[in-house]
Amino acid sequence: MTGGLLWALTGLALLDSVNAATIWIVIVILLGAKRPAPTGWAFMLGAAASFLAFALMLYFGLSFADTVLDGFTLWLRRLLFAALALVLVVMGVRRLRPRERRGRTLPAWVNAWSALPFGVLATIGDLPNAFPLVLAVERLIDADVPAPAAIAVLAGYTLLYALPSALILAAGLAFNTELREQLQSMLSGHAGTAPPSPALAAACFAGAAASLAVLLLWVG
Repeated sequence: MTGGLLWALTGLALLDSVNAATIWIVIVILLGAKRPAPTGWAFMLGAAASFLAFALMLYFGLSFADTVLDGFTLWLRRLLFAALALVLVVMGVRRLRPRERRGRTLPAWVNAWSALPFGVLATIGDLPNAFPLVLAVERLIDADVPAPAAIAVLAGYTLLYALPSALILAAGLAFNTELREQLQSMLSGHAGTAPPSPALAAACFAGAAASLAVLLLWVG
């Protein structure tokens, strides 16, 4: 396990932690749950535990595939960067036209007891966006990191993944009155029709070009 690999995995975990779906759900819980503290922490436990479980299944599954198929990790890396470029292009095209934003409300069945499975469901629904995690697992396998060390790294990765949402939850519970108005304004601003955003579209297209450049020049 080299320092460079650890820094790369830390960067991927921080990128993964900017998870809009989980962050928005935490805000909705703070504003709409009858008991926001137990509901919020149960949700975070379910989200983090299911994320770690998926990371471990992915690691052991891809490790087995790598022992069976020669060059598997190289093809996986190519697929990841090609898929990322395609996703960014689609996102960029969408940002060039108006689009309806879905309002976010807490499902009526979510409470302090059901928040944990709700966290599991939310994480499962967000797995198609887990590009950084898949790339992190691929790097661990390609570097021949022993399984015990890889498990510890993925546990740390999960903690970093959950950190922003946990900090928002803790701040919202500690400063509920002061933050409620700001959080409600953020939530209200997320509803309605979003206008075209050429700047965001350009950023998406630039990211797609960068992904293709990495695919062609680095991955090969």
